[in-house]
Amino acid sequence: MTPENETKKKKRGKKPKIFKFDNSSVRKFLILITILLAILLAAESVQIFFQFKSLIKKEGKIVRPVYVVDSQPINLDAYLGEYFATKTPQKTMYITATAYSSTKDQTDGNPYLTAIGTPVREGIVAANFLPIGTVVRFPDKFGDQLFVVEDRMHEKFGLQVDIWMSNFEEAKKFGIQYLKMEIF
Repeated sequence: MTPENETKKKKRGKKPKIFKFDNSSVRKFLILITILLAILLAAESVQIFFQFKSLIKKEGKIVRPVYVVDSQPINLDAYLGEYFATKTPQKTMYITATAYSSTKDQTDGNPYLTAIGTPVREGIVAANFLPIGTVVRFPDKFGDQLFVVEDRMHEKFGLQVDIWMSNFEEAKKFGIQYLKMEIF
C-alpha cells in the first residue's frame, strides 16, 4: 500500500460525530414523561375527589349544589323556571326515555355524581345527542318541569334520554317510554 492510499483511508475512516438517539434513551425519556403525566393526573384526581367529597352524600341525604349568579346564591330550579317561562322551545321531538337511579350497576363511576361532576338531583337527565347544559322539558309526562342535561349514557344509546330518579323502584316503574321532548 502506498503512503498516499494510507492517508486517503485514514481520512475516510474519520466520520464527524453526530448525536444520535438510540432506542434506549428515547424509551427512557418517554417512560419518564409518562410517569410524570401519571403523577400529575393522580394529583388532579385526588384534588377533585376531595373537592366534591363533601357534596356527594351527607348523612344519607343528597346535597344540592349552590349556584351563584351576580355573586348571590340562587335556587337553580326557580331561576330556570323564571328564565324559561317566556321562552318557546327551539325544537320538539319524540324520543325514547328511560330512568336511572344512583346505584353502582347503573353508573360508570360514583353513582352520586353526574358526568360533569355535579351531584345528582331531581331535574337531571343523561343524553349523548344533546350538549351538556341543554334545558329540556317533557310536557306530556312532567308538565312544565325543566330538566338539564348534565350526564351521559353508554355510547350505544343514540337518541335516548335517561331521567334521574331518587330511588331504584321509581326508575324501574318508569320503564321505557316514548315521550315528546321540547328542547330550549
